Amino acid sequence: MPPLSRPFQSPRISKLVAPAMVPLLRSFSEPVPFFTSYRSVSSSSDHDSAATAVTEIWSPPDQNNVLKKGYLKSGLYLVATPIGNLEDITLRALRILKSADVILSEDTRHSRKLVGYYNIDTPLLSYHKFNKCQREAAVLQRLKEGQIVALISDAGTPGISDPGAELVKLCAAVNIAIVPIPGPSALVTALSACGLPSNEFTFVGFLPKHAGLRRSRLVDSASQTATQIFFVPPHKLLQFLAEASLVFGDSRYI
Repeated sequence: MPPLSRPFQSPRISKLVAPAMVPLLRSFSEPVPFFTSYRSVSSSSDHDSAATAVTEIWSPPDQNNVLKKGYLKSGLYLVATPIGNLEDITLRALRILKSADVILSEDTRHSRKLVGYYNIDTPLLSYHKFNKCQREAAVLQRLKEGQIVALISDAGTPGISDPGAELVKLCAAVNIAIVPIPGPSALVTALSACGLPSNEFTFVGFLPKHAGLRRSRLVDSASQTATQIFFVPPHKLLQFLAEASLVFGDSRYI
């Protein structure tokens, strides 16, 4: 939202509205420039002072400085990316990707579609299950030197059933800042649209490759009453449905 063009004219500020302003700050900057608490604004008897405070809260930082690397603190940024539709990305995610020193990506060929669409020229570096052991030391060194490293998956939120989880663990062990940038998530998207109970659920993730272990895990899920959520590669969907149907039978929706 653009800054207010004229002084705020309302003689009072609702105690219900003012707290709602605070979360909106998070979409404007990193870190959050908290100029004044909502309590001091809502209880102010000086209307001019209150108007000034509200104007400051709603004013985003100078747009000329938003993309400067010095504006962000060093750390590992977990950036959620679109699932299927390139428009499903936040403004904050785009700012981080443009500001980063490097973007770690599972498949750089796939990620180039995203960065090309938004004219992001930050270097891409592959980081996947086959090379993560070779990459970890170099990535940690970048972070220790004060660089901004963005981690993305092929789609959705990184660190959920992907190699990024191990990197997060390593960074936490050496006190490197880890900053999640919320956005699309296949897990939450599926849960919200499936029509099954969502107050309690179990995220199973990917099933084992071995048929026996896979069946054992399905049997365990079948014994649970909560909604079960699985990650299934597209080319294995029919196989999963066939195996799950044999275990779950007619008593559960799949």
